[in-house]
Amino acid sequence: MTRRDDLPALVADIGGTHARFSLVQPRAVRADEPVVLMTALYPTLQDALKAFLDQKGVTELGGAALCAAGPVEGEAGMASIAMTNCPWVVDTATITDATGVAEPMLVNDFTAVALSLPHLTSDDYTQIGGGTAARGAPMAVLGPGTGLGVSALIPTGTGRYVPLSGEGGHVSLAPGNEREISVLFQLMQTHGHVSAERILCGPGLEELYGALGALTGSAEIGRPTAADIARMAGDGTSPLARETIEVFTGQLGAVAGDLALTLGARGGVFLAGGILPRWGSLLDERLLRHRFEAKGRFKSYLADIPILLITAKDVALTGLASLVRA
Repeated sequence: MTRRDDLPALVADIGGTHARFSLVQPRAVRADEPVVLMTALYPTLQDALKAFLDQKGVTELGGAALCAAGPVEGEAGMASIAMTNCPWVVDTATITDATGVAEPMLVNDFTAVALSLPHLTSDDYTQIGGGTAARGAPMAVLGPGTGLGVSALIPTGTGRYVPLSGEGGHVSLAPGNEREISVLFQLMQTHGHVSAERILCGPGLEELYGALGALTGSAEIGRPTAADIARMAGDGTSPLARETIEVFTGQLGAVAGDLALTLGARGGVFLAGGILPRWGSLLDERLLRHRFEAKGRFKSYLADIPILLITAKDVALTGLASLVRA
């Protein structure tokens, strides 16, 4: 009889547009290079899983761990994630039917990112200020992408960590200067409650551009995409785009500082997501760091905590690999 540890395990990161599938080989600690499938081309998760496993020629698995954006509902054996931008049913029963794995694991996508943190090396991130991360201390992660993901790893006191699952991207946005107060009031006219995610994500960058344009009476017209805003800010063709990037960066630093204080994240605050690694020099690290530390009496406390910008790809799969092989 083949042992579970002698079989490859499945890991997958399910997004609204793309799903990344990979295998973790026996006794490996990281996943293989992923296969990326467009969700629109497959009616169901079962269809996509079958296509991947057929492509790899895999008929038996030693485990499965998947993640998707959204809170996990239900008990472990009947867990599910309701996705906003994807019609697939993502639940453990579906995964079992498609893979034959009796007890697949299903977690939030940023829980998976958090699980990767102990396995990252200095080649996987760039440090933005602060001192040396404290060993055995909580580690926080947040990242603007399609939404604003937030998670953390909490030490157990035995050399291990447990991931913290939550929806921290939906905390209330806290302005730190008059300009940001004006932006908040502008957005409240449309949305009522304004969360951090309302501006700190790809669609949020576009929302922020529109709000700043309305406040300034800008002559710029249209609703550029997040990528267009970054491009215009970088090439100097749009002062409004440049201000949008500046406000975004300042608010991101402030939210990251709040998270560090809430969790006591002396093990570091990691920045993930698909936006920041593409910005390069457009990311004002001094502004990010200033707003991270601008917490009054606790400035010196935060000054020691490093901000670590993750540059490695597919870290959620690294986290899932550690989960499925635990």
